[in-house]
Amino acid sequence: MGHHAWPRGLFFDPGPWAIMSAIVVWLLTIYRVTPCVQHVATKAVDPYQRQCYSDIPTIYRSSGMGHGGSLFSNPNIAQAPLVTALMALCRRVVWAFGAKVSPKATDQQILDAANAYWGVAQVVLFVAFLAVVISVMLLGRGSDANISIDEEGRPTQARRRSWDAFWVVLCPAVYLAGLIDFSMVPVALATTSMLAWARRRPWLAGILMGLACAGSLQAAVVAFAVLVCCLRATRLPELGRYLLSGFLVLVACHVLAACLSLTTWWAYVRSIFWSGTGLGTMWYVIQDSSGGTIPGIGWITGALTVGGLLGLAWLSMTVPRRPRIAQVACVALLIFFITNKVYSPQWVLLLVALAALARPDFRDWAVLMVGECFYSLAVWAHLGGLSLPGGSDADIVYWTSIVLRLACEIWFAWGVLDDIRRPWNDVVRVDYADDPTGGVLDHAPDPAPQGDLATEATR
Repeated sequence: MGHHAWPRGLFFDPGPWAIMSAIVVWLLTIYRVTPCVQHVATKAVDPYQRQCYSDIPTIYRSSGMGHGGSLFSNPNIAQAPLVTALMALCRRVVWAFGAKVSPKATDQQILDAANAYWGVAQVVLFVAFLAVVISVMLLGRGSDANISIDEEGRPTQARRRSWDAFWVVLCPAVYLAGLIDFSMVPVALATTSMLAWARRRPWLAGILMGLACAGSLQAAVVAFAVLVCCLRATRLPELGRYLLSGFLVLVACHVLAACLSLTTWWAYVRSIFWSGTGLGTMWYVIQDSSGGTIPGIGWITGALTVGGLLGLAWLSMTVPRRPRIAQVACVALLIFFITNKVYSPQWVLLLVALAALARPDFRDWAVLMVGECFYSLAVWAHLGGLSLPGGSDADIVYWTSIVLRLACEIWFAWGVLDDIRRPWNDVVRVDYADDPTGGVLDHAPDPAPQGDLATEATR
């Protein structure tokens, strides 16, 4: 009863079902990686053969974390500032519960501490996964359908929850890549930043985005989408608060990391901008098949990425209707994946959330996930030498997985671009509704369509 009553009962509320399903999926994800848990220091486990590799315990054992010392000054750890802080926190929790973390720790004690450290990380990542699910549930299709708006542009009743959260909860890519490293935490910060922006809190949204970018620069695609959409709608004050708070937080995180150890921080920066060709890209296929290196690969991929983002920005400014933030962010992320010189299987986690918000279409979602999951399985087989044909040095299976993944990403990006270009066919904008993730952009004035597109939109 009352102003905030849910008219159809708890059974039709996606919230409890999404959370219960997320718990089950995460327990299955933990169960999937149990074959990679090594219990005896002298008996190694092959994580590639068992398809359950994770950086979390591997870095703990190989970097000397079990011997103590600051992680920010550890030359064997070149991680983003936020990720390094999370690693230090998890190690502190393990130490508080009695694990041996000291220079005198034996190999077996380090192994036991690494397993406990992995367990603590699984709890942290589960909380992040829940944050992603809840954010998508509050931002997805139908989350603000048929809600009246007051004079200040705020909803006059409780927002509805979206069943699109199950595109994230039941995604097989989460099952395969959720525990590879700490990538789920920056994804959670990015999606909660989108939620804060949708709730018209640009300062909070900027702070969360700054933290997300301090964990993974891929999260900046969301800030790029907010920038483009706000420029089109001329919402400059809100954009300024959002960008300023995010920039200050990001700079503060990197300055702190540089002050603790300039050498380690610079090694991380170099690994991002000046590393060579890595796994998972078309550049790797060209290089691996030719047996040589591609000169100037960093400049080539950088130019292609910037060119793609500029083209996306131009399209967003010229289409009949302002695109949704999730659409621009999703296409920007796919441009980065397609043109980049390296691709890691855990990067799909941000794409899972943005794809659910950008284009909740089962056919296109299935195509995208087939490509991503096949690649996730193929990369471990490739690293373990399990996919090489007999008597051949060319891993055709792995090359095929890369080409298939890129084709599926292009397919999905084309579908989102088609929705941007023809917004009257966008399944999220039922009855020509506005952006559920728009915040101050929701129902904001937008230039009227012109020319042939205007005629088609009217028809």
